[in-house]
Amino acid sequence: MGHPVNWFMISGPNPQTLSGFYKKIFGWKMSAMPAGGGMMVAKEEGGIDGGIGQSMDGQPRVPIYVGVADIDAHMKKIAKAGGAATMPKMELPAGMGFIAHFMDPDGNHVGLWQPGQVAAPPKAKAAAKPAPKAKAAAKPAPKAKAAAKKPAPKAKAAAKKPAPKKAAKKGKR
Repeated sequence: MGHPVNWFMISGPNPQTLSGFYKKIFGWKMSAMPAGGGMMVAKEEGGIDGGIGQSMDGQPRVPIYVGVADIDAHMKKIAKAGGAATMPKMELPAGMGFIAHFMDPDGNHVGLWQPGQVAAPPKAKAAAKPAPKAKAAAKPAPKAKAAAKKPAPKAKAAAKKPAPKKAAKKGKR
């Protein structure tokens, strides 16, 4: 299995300034990341996807991310070969998988990316099957509406009681 470079990340203390800068000079198409306040940079012809965001330590960095099937196994290989972990395995939002960072023997920061679970689409199909059960559960909802209609007449009856009292006061004058 190959290990392609499949993501880049430009990070620093102010991701809004960085994203504006790169959009202005390169015309990159960007969209908001699912979490963290950064921007995702769309893949262009001949390139890879990327991101612009805030660095965890406030220092500017441009790590690349290498795709791997098992981050934990690769972090062990990295340590044996003279590298050092700089960020432990972390789960990404929206089922995007996991990332971790390491420093190579010369001090370069590199990221690892492990894809999310491939089993997500079958789970989504399984979730679609219980939807008819939810429709059956929707039938009791009109009963709740009927119950809501019962208190409304009581409120009208209460509103009618003060009106006769006012009429009685007028009659006393």
